[in-house]
Amino acid sequence: MNKAKGSSGNTVERRGDRIIKTFASRMGFVREQGIYEKLKGTGLVPTMLLAQDGVIETQYEEGQNFYDVFLAAGTDPAKQAACFEMFFAWYKRYREETNISIGTTNFKDFIVQDGSLVCLDLEHCCPGSAEEDIARLACEIAMVPKGYTAAGIESAKLFVCVGANFLNWQPEVLAKAVPSAAKEIEDVNGLKNHPGMAMYLAAYFTTAGVVLAGGKSSRMHQDKRQLEVDGRTMLEASASLIAAMPQRMISVAPDDDAAFPGFETIRDSQPDAGPLEGITRCLRESRQPWTLFLTCDMPLLTDKLLRLFLSYPKDDADAFLFVAEGRRQTFPLLLRTENAARALQDAMDSGERKVQDAIGKRLKLKTIRAEDFRGFAPRMLWNINTPEEYKEITE
Repeated sequence: MNKAKGSSGNTVERRGDRIIKTFASRMGFVREQGIYEKLKGTGLVPTMLLAQDGVIETQYEEGQNFYDVFLAAGTDPAKQAACFEMFFAWYKRYREETNISIGTTNFKDFIVQDGSLVCLDLEHCCPGSAEEDIARLACEIAMVPKGYTAAGIESAKLFVCVGANFLNWQPEVLAKAVPSAAKEIEDVNGLKNHPGMAMYLAAYFTTAGVVLAGGKSSRMHQDKRQLEVDGRTMLEASASLIAAMPQRMISVAPDDDAAFPGFETIRDSQPDAGPLEGITRCLRESRQPWTLFLTCDMPLLTDKLLRLFLSYPKDDADAFLFVAEGRRQTFPLLLRTENAARALQDAMDSGERKVQDAIGKRLKLKTIRAEDFRGFAPRMLWNINTPEEYKEITE
């Protein structure tokens, strides 16, 4: 017989093939009984065998702890994605049946059975939104095992990316939920508060990413998208920076058959219209409140610099650009999707083609001094357009 006492004062013990949970409060008993009733027959939770006098008995379930499976996935994106798909398959059905939050329930409260999950602990379930659940779990993942790490942040981004394929949540609500969730988890774990990281995660989770790849590469005399820098093509370098955003697009010319795994291909409606055409079309396709535009010829742009760019306070601005060496840089470009879609379509209808002119005349623009970021080098924002420029960065 195994017996344990939880933080809420409830006791849980195993007796043979049964789990007996004795509740410290009548309210907790009634709440959990109600959830078990809603989930009866779904396979999402153990079978409830008895519920009376403040005690719930359930069938004991064999299986590997889901948290251990997640840790075993290490930093392999494919294995992590498989874990997250299992979770969201469970969570989607759970929300459909209950429409309540899982509260502080986390990966340690699940076991894996035949490729699906069973939740063993429902006492934390309470009224709340899906966005609050996703924010809390994403922040927990970002801080595994204790504190933000590059690997944890990438895992959190992938978690939300996978979830976007299962659930239709409100991005604005998710963005608001992330900072409070991050602070709560930091405080519980005795970590220093890191509001800048929370702002970055909130921004990344609610931004559609676009790689503009519709140019002719006329000055390069070959398709520059396929030129390699440090073992990967320039297109792959740009795509990797936004690969875990909840929506990802590649913008190409009307007759271009280019595609990239996991990205929607958005084709210009007319040839030789320039980047403003691709930007405007992708804004119309964006399902996120913000849309980030990169080009396929900036292989030296780093994830760290982009992280700082995205975490900059949004206030009431509609567009963000870097200023480097006293000059505005057109890309990366971050746009408030709804406002920019209208404004830039108006620019296109008026015959304008220059991106900075169209933005400057119609949107509230905020510039960010690139030199203010530690470790910045001007080459991080270079566009590689000619054989000479390509030679300079590869030799």
